[in-house]
Amino acid sequence: MSQLVRVAIGENFPEIQWPACCPECGTTKSLIRNTSRLGKVKSIRPNLQGGLTMKSEVMYLNYWICPQHAAETRWANRLLEKSPVMHLIRFIFYVGVVFAIGLIFGPRRLETFPDLGPLLALPLLGILGVASLIWARIATSLWPIRFDPDQDVIEIQFRQAPYATRFRVMNREATSAQNTEETPWYKRALLWKVIVIVLFFMFMARLMK
Repeated sequence: MSQLVRVAIGENFPEIQWPACCPECGTTKSLIRNTSRLGKVKSIRPNLQGGLTMKSEVMYLNYWICPQHAAETRWANRLLEKSPVMHLIRFIFYVGVVFAIGLIFGPRRLETFPDLGPLLALPLLGILGVASLIWARIATSLWPIRFDPDQDVIEIQFRQAPYATRFRVMNREATSAQNTEETPWYKRALLWKVIVIVLFFMFMARLMK
């Protein structure tokens, strides 16, 4: 059964320690190093050239895994990665699936397929893409999900509970509830940013009346 583990990071905590075994099958023989990347966008601001400047933070997790499960975990995590490029690719997948649903269950249904031409690639890409995302969630042994937006904490999902337990023991301080407790919803920065933006637009709307 999979487990989600929150890990505190930063100067006040030691480097993350990884069990010397495969996170999927538990073997300790012929292990190799596998690297998964975890990123977040820190800020997006307009620049003097009229474009946007994006600042991001990337963290690399380098853990032990057996060769039999390394490739599938690596590719699965690439598909699930929270980078701007992968966000765009997943958005295209979802648009393609919505297009495919409209074609299959819409008024004209499959009759429109011959008329689509090259556009037929979009729903096919969407179906294959979403299927690959479902596979990735099932296949990954160790998935770095995200940075907590309000704390120096990352979230990692382990598919095997015994491995997650060993990981917690090796990183007892960094995974303790005291250091990884989630910020209450009413204290989250995103909530107050949304409130400020909504109030600003309401204020501007009243001025324009």
